[in-house]
Amino acid sequence: MYWELSHNEVHCRVGNPDRPSGISVAVAFDPAALAGLLGANASKLRTSSRKNVGVVVVGDPSFQSRYAAQIKSMRCYADRHGYDMHLLTASEYADCKQFKDFFFRKHCTVSKWLETQPSNYVAAIFDGDVVAAAPKRGLDKWIDHGADVQLYNRCLFHEIMAGNYMVRNTEFSRDFLMRWAKYYDQRPSGFSSSDNGAIQLVVMETLSVEGFNTCFNMYKNLTNKVTNLNPYWDYVHCTKEAIGPARAWKLPKGSLTLWPRLEFYVADGVFLNRWASDDVGPVFHHGVKDPHDVTSFYYKDLDGCQLNDTSVLRSAAELGETALHLAQSYPEYFPAGKSCKQCAELCMKSFSCQPLEDAEEPRPKQVDVSSFGTASFTLVDSAVSRQHSWGWSRWAK
Repeated sequence: MYWELSHNEVHCRVGNPDRPSGISVAVAFDPAALAGLLGANASKLRTSSRKNVGVVVVGDPSFQSRYAAQIKSMRCYADRHGYDMHLLTASEYADCKQFKDFFFRKHCTVSKWLETQPSNYVAAIFDGDVVAAAPKRGLDKWIDHGADVQLYNRCLFHEIMAGNYMVRNTEFSRDFLMRWAKYYDQRPSGFSSSDNGAIQLVVMETLSVEGFNTCFNMYKNLTNKVTNLNPYWDYVHCTKEAIGPARAWKLPKGSLTLWPRLEFYVADGVFLNRWASDDVGPVFHHGVKDPHDVTSFYYKDLDGCQLNDTSVLRSAAELGETALHLAQSYPEYFPAGKSCKQCAELCMKSFSCQPLEDAEEPRPKQVDVSSFGTASFTLVDSAVSRQHSWGWSRWAK
C-alpha cells in the first residue's frame, strides 16, 4: 500500500507504486489534518510526481554496499517525489568495458543507458556519497531549466564537478557523455584527477571557446604525481579563463548550463555546516562518506524515511547567512560586491546567483570548427588572475 497526493485528493493504492493498478480509493482531504492522521507515514506521501525523471546512482556492488545508507536516503527521496530510482554498476554495457577507469566508464554507461530511456528523459546522476538533506523539495527548478546538460562549479574547489550532474536524453547529451568517457585514452602520465580533470576540456570542446589547444597541451603535459598539484591547478586555471563565468549556453545542437557555486541541487554539505532548508539552497549534500552520519545526523529513522529536522533543517534566512559568510570568506571562489549578476553580496544570501544568459557579457569568444584546435589564446597568467576561479579575472573589481 502507498499514498499519492493529487491536488485536494489523496489516493490510497494497493500494489507496486511503479505499476499503479488494482484497488484505488480517492477522497477529498484537508492537508493539515491528513498529515496529522498519517503521522510517521506522512514522510512517504508523494508530494509531487514527474514522469520521465530518474535519480541515478552509478557504483559497483562494493561501492553500493559501502554507501547503502546514503543510497537509501536517495531512494526515499525518489519515492517521495514520484521519480524513478536506478542503480547502475558501470558493467552493463560491453561498449564501455574498454574504459578501465571506473569514472570514465561511468559516463559511457550513462550514455548507453539513456539510449534505453524515452526521448527527453531527465536523469539526475549522483555519486554514492550523497544524502538527501532537504527531501521535501523536488528538482523542478532544474528540470524546468531545460538544458540538455547541467553541471556546476564545486564549492571551495577550482574545478567543474564531475560526480553529480543532470542530463536530458538527447543526442547532444549522449554524445557529450561519450566524448567525456573517451578522454580515458587522452590521460596524461601525471596526476589529472581522472574524469574531473577531463570534464574541463570536454566543456571547452563542447562550447568551442578559444584556447582549447593551449589548455589541452597543459593537460597532456601533466607529469607530476599527486604530491605536487601545482601543474594541475595551472591547467584548471587555463580552462577557467577560457570558459568564463557560469552560463546557460545555447549551442547549435543543444544546450549546456554551468551553475554557479551553491546554486545547483547538490553541494558539499560540510561547507554549509551540513545544514539545508525546505525553501532554498542545495537539496542534496555530497561528500558524506560515513554511513553513521546518515543515520545519526541526517535521519532519525532512515527505514521510515524520516529526516532529523532538528539537526539538518534551518530557515532560509539562516542558511542564506551561512552561505554569504562562506562566500565572503573565500573571494577566490565567489565574486565579491554587488556589481555583477553573480556577486555574493547581491545574490548569495537568497541563493539567487543565476547563470549568465547565453549572450550576456562578459562572454568568451567562440571559434569555428576549422580553427578550434589552433585558435590563439592569451592566458592571463598573473597572481591576481589565479585568485579567481569563478571566471575571467577581468571580472575582479
